[in-house]
Amino acid sequence: MLIIGIPAIATGMLLRCLFGIEDLIFPPARFAVRIYLWLTGVEATVSGLDLLDPRQTYVFVANHQSNLDPPLLFCYLPHNVGGIAKQELEKIPFFRQGFRLAHIVPIDRRNRESAILSTRRGADELRRGNSLMAFPEGTRSPDGRLREFKKGVFYMAVEAGVPVVPIVFNDTRKVMPKLGGIVAPGPVSMQVLAPIETRGYIEETAPELVARVRGLIEPLVRVD
Repeated sequence: MLIIGIPAIATGMLLRCLFGIEDLIFPPARFAVRIYLWLTGVEATVSGLDLLDPRQTYVFVANHQSNLDPPLLFCYLPHNVGGIAKQELEKIPFFRQGFRLAHIVPIDRRNRESAILSTRRGADELRRGNSLMAFPEGTRSPDGRLREFKKGVFYMAVEAGVPVVPIVFNDTRKVMPKLGGIVAPGPVSMQVLAPIETRGYIEETAPELVARVRGLIEPLVRVD
């Protein structure tokens, strides 16, 4: 953050203000994330990337086992991916500015009105061609078992008419568990499933989309 993040954010803000240049934050951010993953000792096996169209906007939806999951998505997906993040993270110095540059949509799930506004903002980002990633469980699973999905990100996808891509993580909780601060280097897997079109879904039928995506992810999650 100090060596790469702060200069990249400052440069990105300047170029955006002066020349309207977008997305310059992504190359240095991806480089920094690769260093971070290398330092953790994670050995990632990634499959299914051939199912994606690099020109298509997507909502990437994954199960959540570890703090390694967002960096892995950011690093390996062939898109400049923004995301959905807890509003509390904006309190960390420079995160607020970085969020705006990287198309991160903060959401306060405790406030219904704020959450609705965040859903609309997320749909606007998608309509502008900015892919987003989200973890609809809302928190990390300590044992790998899939929790219930929150619906907000699916409403974004339906409103913007972009496909949802289910993604399955396994063993990231073994490398960096939710409880405890010890990192144990080892193998993890990230499996990208086929995109699901949202055309034909409306707000009232969005829960069917939620159930469909969860039903694809759950059988592939290992809990041993």
